[in-house]
Amino acid sequence: MASKSSGLLSPRVRLHHKISENLVERDVKSLRAMLTADDKLGRARLEKACPQEICIMLEEAGQIGKGNLGLLIELLTHLGQRRLAEEARKVEEEEKRAINTENERKDDVVATMERLTVGGDPVPPKHPQADRTNSRVTELQLNKLAGNLGSEWENLTIHLGMKKADVDRFKAENSTNLQSQIFAMLVAWKAKAGRDATVEKLVHELRRFVIDEDKFEFLLQETKHETAFCNK
Repeated sequence: MASKSSGLLSPRVRLHHKISENLVERDVKSLRAMLTADDKLGRARLEKACPQEICIMLEEAGQIGKGNLGLLIELLTHLGQRRLAEEARKVEEEEKRAINTENERKDDVVATMERLTVGGDPVPPKHPQADRTNSRVTELQLNKLAGNLGSEWENLTIHLGMKKADVDRFKAENSTNLQSQIFAMLVAWKAKAGRDATVEKLVHELRRFVIDEDKFEFLLQETKHETAFCNK
């Protein structure tokens, strides 16, 4: 039976975990070589990255994304990992269906708003800067944070609204890798928080728990950079 914490992870994140668990060192070296040869990602970043981190880096670089896993499927096929390639294809199809459903819902909302504003003042657009300065935290940021945290993560899990049983599940699912345990916890928090899973919210919670600011300073720097970019 799938654990409750696994249910909080998106199909794509679960796929990343499975890829990381099933690729042997020879596969990882081949994966790095293929991506370096095609200039998909920088050599320096790839040298120490595990498969899960490589998947996240591909997302951040825009090489793969929701409903677009073609490159990942191609890479897995070249590695002879046909079962994983087929799982990736199924996740891609599932995400495409979800995108279509969401687009239809948005179209309905737009049509409703247009009907409501006929003869009146149009609804003002939301200022784009609000989204940038309070943007959703990314999985790449969560993975980097996971690498900076240590034994305090178990109590942090409780602080973030989860239970001791959740800590035990994260440990069991990633028994050999502390960073993966912490990353799984942070991804579960992001899924649970939904729209509230912003950089600002995460920083607020880390400060409340009195985490050493050096461990999440990169989040503050990235937020400052985005704000400066918006103000140009």
